[in-house]
Amino acid sequence: MQFDYSNFNEDDGLMSIEDLKALRLRKKKIESDKKARKYILDINQRFRKISTSKSNNFLRNMNPFKKAA
Repeated sequence: MQFDYSNFNEDDGLMSIEDLKALRLRKKKIESDKKARKYILDINQRFRKISTSKSNNFLRNMNPFKKAA
């Protein structure tokens, strides 16, 4: 039986055991991929927030009239 990977509303009642296992594994993989993408998105957002605040502080603290030590 060939699966259409874009169609997740398949009828589970007429599937063989191997097909059900494959469907369950595919659903688990999709869920784990979603969690991984969300985790990476959170890390990137935190990094952007830190880096922008550092660059803003650097520009704010830079004084053209201050002598270099």
